[in-house]
Parts: sequence; C-alpha cells; structure tokens
Amino acid sequence: MVPALLRQGGTRAALAIVLFIAALAIGAGAVLRSAEYDEGYTSLVTSPVPRPAWPEGAFTPRDVAPVLEAVVPPAEVARQLRETDVHPPLYFWAAGLLRQAGLTELGALRAFSVLCAVAAVAAFMAAAGLAGIPPLAAGLLTALSYGFAYTGGVARGFALAHLMLGLAALAVVLAWRRNSAVAAGAAGLAAGLASFTNYLAAFPAAALLGWLLIAPGLGWARLRLLAVAAVPFLALQLANLSYFLPQRGSRPEQFEPFAILPALKLLGQFNAANLFGGLPLYADGVARLALGAGLAGLLLAGAVAVAWRWRGLGPTRWLWLGGFAAPSAGLLLLGALAGNTPVELRYLAFAGPFAALLLAGAAGAVAQRHPRAALAGLALLLAVQGAGIAGMALHPATRQAYRDAMAALSPLLGPQTLLLVPRGNDGVGIVVATLREAPADQPMLLLRDGVPVTPPAAYRRLVLLAITDRDGARQADAALARLRADPAWREAATPWRDARRGFAAHLFEAAPASTSGVADLPEGIVIGRAHHGGE
Repeated sequence: MVPALLRQGGTRAALAIVLFIAALAIGAGAVLRSAEYDEGYTSLVTSPVPRPAWPEGAFTPRDVAPVLEAVVPPAEVARQLRETDVHPPLYFWAAGLLRQAGLTELGALRAFSVLCAVAAVAAFMAAAGLAGIPPLAAGLLTALSYGFAYTGGVARGFALAHLMLGLAALAVVLAWRRNSAVAAGAAGLAAGLASFTNYLAAFPAAALLGWLLIAPGLGWARLRLLAVAAVPFLALQLANLSYFLPQRGSRPEQFEPFAILPALKLLGQFNAANLFGGLPLYADGVARLALGAGLAGLLLAGAVAVAWRWRGLGPTRWLWLGGFAAPSAGLLLLGALAGNTPVELRYLAFAGPFAALLLAGAAGAVAQRHPRAALAGLALLLAVQGAGIAGMALHPATRQAYRDAMAALSPLLGPQTLLLVPRGNDGVGIVVATLREAPADQPMLLLRDGVPVTPPAAYRRLVLLAITDRDGARQADAALARLRADPAWREAATPWRDARRGFAAHLFEAAPASTSGVADLPEGIVIGRAHHGGE
C-alpha cells in the first residue's frame, strides 16, 4: 500500500499541515537571522533618499531612524530604481505600499516574504497534484529546500518571484490539461510578473511556457496556447528593459571574471546547497569531508532515482526538468556574455521547487512497487533537509554576521564606546544592517575613503567592526593602520572574529593621558543623495 505522503492526492488536513511546516521552516530563518546586506536597499529604495549621505560625525541608530522609516509613492520608487538600483519594480512597489501602511520594520517586510513563500508552496503543490505527482511530498521537499526557505524569509523579491513561478506552473498544467487559452494567458502573465519581480526568474519562467511546445496531446493547439501565453510575458519583458537598460553597467566589479570550470564547480556546489544547505560548514576536518561526501552521495541517489523512474514521473516530467535546469543554464549564459561569474545560491533558489517536484515524482513512482523503500528514501531526504533548515536559522556559518557580532560585542558597547563601521560600497548594505542590529543609542562613526579616522575625545574605547565588502575592507584597513600608529590609542583585543569570512572586531582603548579627538556629538544630521547601483 502506497504511504499517504506519496499518494497522488491529500486531505485538506494533510495539506494544511504541510503549509504549517513550511511556515515554521521559512519563518524560523526570518525571525532568527541577522539583518542582511541587501535588505537595506529594500528600505532605502522605497524612501525619499535611496543613498543617504550619513552624518560625518558620530551618530546613533536612533538619530537616523527617520531615514529608514520615510516612504515614497510607487511612481517615485520606479524613478529611483532606474537611477540607483539594478532591479525591476514589482516587489519594491509592494514593499513600499506596506511601508506606507506603517509596516516599516524589517520584521514586517520579512513577514510579507514568508506569506508569499508559503503561498508559493501551495501553488507548487496544486501544480504537482494536477500533474499526478504526490503533492504532500512535493510541498515538503520544496519548503525544506534550503535555498527556497532562505530566500523566502528575507526582505527582497525572491519569495514574490517564487509565488509567481508557482502560479505560472499551475496555470501551465491547467492550460495543458484543459486546452485552455485563459489558463495559458494566466501562465504568461504570472511568468512575466515573476521576471518583473526578479530578472533571473525569467529563465525558469520561459522554460515553463516553452514546455507548451512539446506538451503531449495538444496537437496544433500548442501553437495557439503558446502564442496566448507569450503576449503578456513578452510585454512584461519590454517593461523590464526600461529598468534594466539604465542600470545594466552599474556594477561592473560585483562578480569575478568568467571562467567555465570555476563557474561549473559553483553551479554544482550551489545546486546541492539549494536542496540540503550548508551542513559541511558546521563541521571541521574529516567530519566536514565525510558530510560533504554523504550529501554528494544522497544527491546522486536522488538523481539516479529520477532517471530510473523517469517515465513514471508522467507527461509533465520535462516541464519540471526544464524549470530545474533553466536557472543554471541562464546564469552560465549571462556569465559568458558579460564576462563574469554571476553564480550565487540565492539566484539558483529558483530551481529548488522544480527539483523538489522531480524528486517527489520519482518517490511516488518508486512507491508503486517498493513503498517502504520509497518512504525510507523520502524520509532520509526530508531529515537531511530539516537539518539544513535548522542550521540556516541557528548556526552562524550560514548567516550574515551582524547580529552575532553585536551579541559578542555587547559587553563592550555603550555611551563610552564609539563603534567604527565601514561605509562600504555605497553606504547602504553594511551601514543599514549594522544600524538595525546595534543598540538604538550606540554611538557610531562611519569610515570613508580618503577621510582619516579622528575619534572624538568623548570616547574611551573604540570598536572597529570590520564586516566588509571590497570597499569596506579598504576603509577598515586604512582605519586600523592609522589607529595602530596613533600613540593616543592602543589595541587591546580582538573580541569577535569570523575566521571563515575574514571578519573581525578590533578593540582600542585610550592610552593614559590621551588628548586625542577634536569633536563632540553633532546635534543634527544632514541627508544628501548620491547615485550608485545597489545589490
């Protein structure tokens, strides 16, 4: 007898339980993980000043809180995206409307992402059920995919793009099953909106629509359905160009130069991490190698099961394979054309639900003859995925470091301590993440290119927080060299270090009888505008 988890259907209660598990898995990361570099752009590109000129003197997070709380209407968001960022507008319009409604906190924006991600799980489950794939298994494998769960809990557009892809997949299957032009048009619209949320979602979106050309049983009707789907999809690509072209060259050094072998290696690593997370990062030495080998073996076993029961996956098997392969193929093509290597886990997260449907379909096909083996294999996959999700929420190795750094530094912080923070590339990513994780009244001073650090005399301790991007590393190194050469300050300790990423915090104390420093805290702040491309 086929286990309930692997049947081609499910009760409402079972479906609700899967969605509840999805909310827990995705929401845990949203609640427990640090504020992130890219999330600062979400707040500021929907504000009056997307690239603030922060105070040149010392200030506190409370001083600049109004900058992060101010909001502009959608038309102004659209204009600012064309001038200062590298993304399409749909998610930012939604985020801006939420912020206009008073939901300006990072937690509220993350909650919106979580809702979109859970709805995406429901959409992919519905598509799986229509296609004859066990929906409960598909939903669990999707929700516990590390890349999907991680991107589903951050204040960026990934979760909304996942939702649009899930709706597009559902509509494509409906168009095929019912030979429905209305469903085909809905598929094209949802696929276009996915790319209008995140450019890279265009690759799996196009693969979904392209499947109509080879979908079985449609005859010449396939051309009609594809044409209907193509109209809204292509219209939204034209809209995308109005945002992409003004900013296409704004981040020339964001990625490493293109090389085919390193790119293929990264694609392999991140596709594996997309399903299972960073478990090898939680161990050292032989244990790390053993974990890596075990996960590689598990991934290979899953691929073998899909290949072994390929025909048993049903008529939509090429639909899911196309959705899975499209993000990798698209990134490889983009890298070759642009001469760089734009391969990151979050970009490959769009492949996660399609891998989940392939694995769920294979498990369901195996269960027809070997139900116990299929259930055991699925349980092992889900257990490993669950461990990866727990690590995502709890382990510092796979989350950004701002919250962990502040927790370690908390005994040293306070009104007598000045926190030195690199401005970084354009004063958004590092600065806003630090503002969100630091105590509200903690004095801070930004390190800038070409501006020697001159700590005010009011402080007896300095903590240089060297969480950096490329520009931030240069700024932190210059400040360290100057402070180490200044007899008024002595380096006392390194109270926090992230050895894997090379980040650290350096504590300096005022030397006896020191008279260094020339300024007091400013009473006001001046916010200006500068234009750079954001992440």
